[in-house]
Amino acid sequence: MKRFLHIQLVVVVTVAASFHGLLVRGFSVLSTSKSTDFRSMLSQTKMVVTVATTFDETFEIQTSNDTITDLEPPSISADQSYWELGPTLLARPEPMPLPPNLFHAMKTGTHPLESQEDLGRGVFVTADWRRAWSNYESPPDNPNLIDPATGNAEYNIDEIEGEIPLDLVGTLYRNGPGLFGRGEERAQHVLDADGLVYSITFPPIEEYANFQRTIRFKSRFVETEAFKEEREVDRFLYRSTFGTGPAAFFDKVPKNGLNGEPVQRSLLSRVVGMGGNVNIKNSANTHVISFGGKLLALFEAGLPHVLDPLTLETIGEDDMGGTLKQGLPVKIGCGTFLQNFMPSSLGGDAHTAHPNVCPKTGNLVGWHWAHQISPESGLVVTLTEWSQKGFEQVKSKTFILPGCELAPHDMALTENYVMLKVNALKMNHAPFLLGIKGPAASLEMDGHSQVTAWIFPRPTAGTQFEHFPVQVPPCFSIHFSHSYEDEVTGNIVSFFSGWPESDAKDFLGAWGGLAPDFRQIPPTFLWRLEIDPRKRECVSLNVAPGSANTCVEHILVHPNFTIRKAENVYGAGSNLIGDSSTPCGYVKCKVESGSPSDALPPGEFNSEVDAYWFGSRYFTTEPLIVPKRCGDPDNEEDAYLLGMVHDAARNRDFLAIFDLGRDLKEGPIAKLWLKSSVPIGLHGCFALDENTSVFC
Repeated sequence: MKRFLHIQLVVVVTVAASFHGLLVRGFSVLSTSKSTDFRSMLSQTKMVVTVATTFDETFEIQTSNDTITDLEPPSISADQSYWELGPTLLARPEPMPLPPNLFHAMKTGTHPLESQEDLGRGVFVTADWRRAWSNYESPPDNPNLIDPATGNAEYNIDEIEGEIPLDLVGTLYRNGPGLFGRGEERAQHVLDADGLVYSITFPPIEEYANFQRTIRFKSRFVETEAFKEEREVDRFLYRSTFGTGPAAFFDKVPKNGLNGEPVQRSLLSRVVGMGGNVNIKNSANTHVISFGGKLLALFEAGLPHVLDPLTLETIGEDDMGGTLKQGLPVKIGCGTFLQNFMPSSLGGDAHTAHPNVCPKTGNLVGWHWAHQISPESGLVVTLTEWSQKGFEQVKSKTFILPGCELAPHDMALTENYVMLKVNALKMNHAPFLLGIKGPAASLEMDGHSQVTAWIFPRPTAGTQFEHFPVQVPPCFSIHFSHSYEDEVTGNIVSFFSGWPESDAKDFLGAWGGLAPDFRQIPPTFLWRLEIDPRKRECVSLNVAPGSANTCVEHILVHPNFTIRKAENVYGAGSNLIGDSSTPCGYVKCKVESGSPSDALPPGEFNSEVDAYWFGSRYFTTEPLIVPKRCGDPDNEEDAYLLGMVHDAARNRDFLAIFDLGRDLKEGPIAKLWLKSSVPIGLHGCFALDENTSVFC
């Protein structure tokens, strides 16, 4: 009886871990049928050498006066198998040969000549995208830069383009998958990799003479207990959320290397190696926040890990000021006979990877959860607010979400409310228990079902009430940028990134293998949701004004506007034609004054959006907005936008800094070049001091 409970119940725990796969710029495995009508309306993809894609799978090249004429014709040899125009869901469902200018750029390790007018149409090279998901390791020209065991690297950033603002003071922290395997075996899924946290520190200018200061880079893997155990034996010991796990004793795993294609194990090997094994690893690879004197690496199906903010060394699991308990987040209600059979490993908590800081109170607002099986099945959710002073708990309140199988991924916060939106996902337990699939692959989605938005009172709100559900039209939400209570109607208005109603059934399969496959990834749009809390009904759900055909993820606003009406929503942009492709720029959408979402037909380029595109051989990650010191707190544009960018031609990353007082299209005011590449990350924060930080 005890073993049955231990195995079956922990499946529910691990499901929420799968949700952190939704963190990176709107990728998903959701299977959507190809829309010929949609594709036929897409604009031509123009470059210096223009690629014109017709939707009966033909291909032609139109050249301009600037076309290089002495290039070799595009050809794909054995060692250039991924030198191709990367496939997308709608405009380019199959890989296509490179046009001459991109082929030349690949051969010479350079960038093609491109203008802002050429870009924003979803052009990328598959080989570049795959390489961006490489293991974090030293570059060939600097083999001792990074310690392969710990990920430790430390150096001054001395290659800087432009001018760093003197009032940009603090530390940028980033977290994401970093160590992609063990024993020369790559993880089955990019999001199963162990966490890598790195920092870039901007010291106060007054500490240095002649207005000079040293910008410092540091990095380390998050050394959880599971990380250290697997490092000791150099092989997988734990199952991970997305399918990685230990091999059967008889399985001789091929050694493709940490940057090689993951090897798919046989059905028998998976059953023998992982069947009944419910030890799911906390990879600590999702988020990192600085608050109340602590630096925390977050993973939403387990406890946070506290890090040393100076060295980035892992100190250990953290209980968030005494509010969390260790153990698997499965509980049995008080007074039930099943409590007598509950294994000691159960009864713990898992904390969200997406808390929020209230700009009005300064409190950190978050929630932890556990699955309850009796007397009523559902999710036990505890909302908590902490103060900046010593991470002290201010107030806390616990609720039960009946029938909820999956912990929500992100939250919407207003002055008086918290909203948790539960997507239409259900767990098929058998494949996971048998070891055939990871918990994420065992999730089933109904893209035509309504979803539920749960409305709660904030623990510190003056008026308390019983939480209640609101049915929302079919959609799939990922991240919230901001929410507010309308001053006239009192309605809750929120903005989130996500997908519309679809035929989707599977979940996150496009993330398997070496890198996400955009043929299986629906475009991510910016949505506006309005709920009437008095009538307890959804008023409207639409693509946000000013964002038609804008594929964007990791959305955010100025941190002073997270619970109030904001005009500008920023994010990592993929394209402006409504297709699914790699992120290669940053965009700004005017969601209060912009054109209606139906102003453009599908596939038409949205020229209204302010955007900056780095180029077809660059990839962008989540941006952060840092208010200017001594700036106007009520001016959304009195701030800087910071974003890490991968340069595929140089195989190095740089930090781009934008002044939001200028249009994004004018480009960054500074670039800070790292000495290596870093894998595509997930989330991060900018610590203004040791007590608080800004993040999305």
